[in-house]
Amino acid sequence: MTATIAPGIPSSPMAKALATRTLHLVDLENLVGDPYADGVTAAAVFDQYLQLAHWEPGDLVHVAVNPHLALEIGWRLPAGCTLRTASGPDAADQRLLDQAEPKFVARRFGRLVIGSGDHGFIAHACAARTAGVGVLVVARPGSLANGWRAWGFPIATLEPHHAPTLVGV
Repeated sequence: MTATIAPGIPSSPMAKALATRTLHLVDLENLVGDPYADGVTAAAVFDQYLQLAHWEPGDLVHVAVNPHLALEIGWRLPAGCTLRTASGPDAADQRLLDQAEPKFVARRFGRLVIGSGDHGFIAHACAARTAGVGVLVVARPGSLANGWRAWGFPIATLEPHHAPTLVGV
């Protein structure tokens, strides 16, 4: 019989690594709050997200944005992030959810961090939590759907950000 570090998690080195590895699903446009944000602002918000999410090397980070924001942020993302583009209502949400089937998340990760306050992620978060995965939500002030608190998910709130001021323009 294999020793366990927690119910259902074998104590092998690989199993421990998987148990502590995090999947990040980041709707950066939602976190920034502006589909036409500049790259400096988007990068600052993303950096703040990574701190609040307790990102660690080895975590898997999926970021979804509209094509405009992808041009602004694409070269500013840290190595190891995957960038996906999407257009239309809830399109970024769907691109991210396509990467996070709950059974896959439960097999491969100990944590799921959702960088969006949108309600579209709640069902996946509930399924992941039921499967034993820890879930954290990182959201922009005023953008958190009511269901997150109703389901009792922990919430980390980004500090309000301000677009850089251009001097002499």
